[in-house]
Amino acid sequence: MRRRAFLGGTAAALTFALAPHSLRAAPARFDIATLRKGWQGRLRAIAAKGTLPIIDIESCYNPGKINLAEFAGRMDEAGVAQVCMSPQIGKGGFDSGKLWNDGARDAVAAFPSHFIPASTAGIWPAWSEKPKEFLDIHLRRVVEDGYPLLGEFEFRHYPSPPEWQRGEMFRDIAIPIDGEHGHRLFAFSAETGLSFQIHYEIEDGLLAPLEKMLAAYPRAKVIWCHLAQVRYQGRSTVYGPAYLRKLLETHPGLYVDTAFGGPKSVYPGSRENHARVWESDGRVRPDWAALIEDHPWRFLAALDLGGDRMDEIGDKVKTLRRFLAGLKSEAAGTVACRSAWKLLFDEQIAL
Repeated sequence: MRRRAFLGGTAAALTFALAPHSLRAAPARFDIATLRKGWQGRLRAIAAKGTLPIIDIESCYNPGKINLAEFAGRMDEAGVAQVCMSPQIGKGGFDSGKLWNDGARDAVAAFPSHFIPASTAGIWPAWSEKPKEFLDIHLRRVVEDGYPLLGEFEFRHYPSPPEWQRGEMFRDIAIPIDGEHGHRLFAFSAETGLSFQIHYEIEDGLLAPLEKMLAAYPRAKVIWCHLAQVRYQGRSTVYGPAYLRKLLETHPGLYVDTAFGGPKSVYPGSRENHARVWESDGRVRPDWAALIEDHPWRFLAALDLGGDRMDEIGDKVKTLRRFLAGLKSEAAGTVACRSAWKLLFDEQIAL
């Protein structure tokens, strides 16, 4: 079933067991057709100034701890056209029974040309502690509200570097991607045509389950976050440009985002440089560049901002642009924004 036809129907058309509707008045669906005009205009305005515009496919934020006007200003300075903004549910919200956050709606209402709404982030604690209930409401609201993209779901996730340094180990998450909840997500994507993001650490023991799911749901659109981010090299002997090339050429619904650290970034848990796309001198490795240049429409620009690092947008953009500069210009332009536009809206955009 094509995405537009599906989203034009009602949530009752879903073939999945979703939670019953609440009694509150449902919010209006996102007017994607109108929003697209604004997004497209902003992309072209940035390009007209001689700056390569960026669509950030993957970031999340704490709606209660952000100054949207200040953040939008930083996007303007950095040439970021749009951020696919996925709201978080913190511990306090989860403890009070919250399993969905409408923060993306507020961001889009405030700055409609800057933000593309993404559904609530699938992170600790709502997703990791109550995955079934989280999906029940999540999949229903995505359809009812007309979201163009699902946020990131953490299936295998080590604590981020800042969390590790603070001694916060709660985001050491392991949910089998080929288990009940993984099947629901893959099936939902295959049915609706909507893409979803996964955080899935790159380790030998995790590759076969992912391959199994990609083969079982060939129409699912899966964004594997964090190209070549290997946090423990001793646990990853298979993954590399040749492996990923074969995976992409075998599974046309697989995409990869390009959010990773700079050449000197170190994961504190292993004390290793965990962004494996870089040469020791800080250039992009030729084998990775060749893969991306051969398949640029399968790679998506991303910043991976989070609630505890929203002020890092400037540094994140510098790292991303350094990476894009290591690609041929046509491929760089596709990865920066054209591939995301094609994935989200099923059309090519001319800048």
